[in-house]
Formats: sequence, structure tokens, C-alpha cells
Amino acid sequence: MRITSSVEYATRLMVALSRAFGQTPLSAETLSETENVPVDYVNQILLRLKRAGLVESHRGIRGGYTLSKRPEQVKLGQVVRAVEGEIFESVCGRYEGGKKDCHHQGRCGISPVWRRLGAMIEEYFDGITLDNLMQEQGMPCPVKLEGLFHER
Repeated sequence: MRITSSVEYATRLMVALSRAFGQTPLSAETLSETENVPVDYVNQILLRLKRAGLVESHRGIRGGYTLSKRPEQVKLGQVVRAVEGEIFESVCGRYEGGKKDCHHQGRCGISPVWRRLGAMIEEYFDGITLDNLMQEQGMPCPVKLEGLFHER
């Protein structure tokens, strides 16, 4: 599993919108400045999040974006799926639909491992809410993140 910059940025944007929940909508420009993400990229991510029903856009002079639900109702898994389509790409899924031939179909000893790993990762991401992330914000990160996130 690879955490892309899109997932990282989308998560940061959603946490910023969570902090502003119940207040004035935040513009893409404001989100771009506060989260240090290029505004064009912010607009692309917000469009995906809007299509997934996670954010709402508001027009007008005080327009911008807000969460469509309370922070405790939005799961990190929903954010990842909105941006990437899926949380964990199954190794076996690459061979479905006749795209490629897997010589182990029918008696693969490792496919149950991939299915369980995918289920565990999805359960973990679906167990974290934006509210959880806001509560943990500001805590020092124990891992050096440089180089961990990859562009797609």
C-alpha cells in the first residue's frame, strides 16, 4: 500500500475543514495557503471530495467549502476512497477480468493473506474519524515523513 500525496493532502484539507466546522466556509485559496498545497491541486481534491458527498460548496462572497457531515461522522477510509477509489489494491485483483494471467488461480496459498491484509487495512482506516485526527493534531510525529508520500 502506498500513501500518495493526494491522500495526504485530502486528509489535511478535511482536517482543516473539520476545525472550521459550523463556521464560515473556507475558500480553496485559504485552504491552499494554510495547508501549503497548490491551489489547482486543492481544487481537484475538493472536487473529488464533493463528488463523494464529503464536502459541500457554497457560492457567493462568503462562499467556499464545508464538511457535509460532522467530523465524527466522516471516516478516513471515506476520504481515501474518494481520492483513490480504493484503500488497498488487492494483488489478486490485478488479475481479474482477464487483464493478465495468474498461474496460481484456484490454488494460491498467498491470496488469503492479501485478502486478510486488505480487510485489516480497510477496517483500520474506517475506524478513524476526522474528529480523531483533530484530537491528535499537534502531537509529534514519531516517523520522519520525508520521502514517505509518493506522487501518482
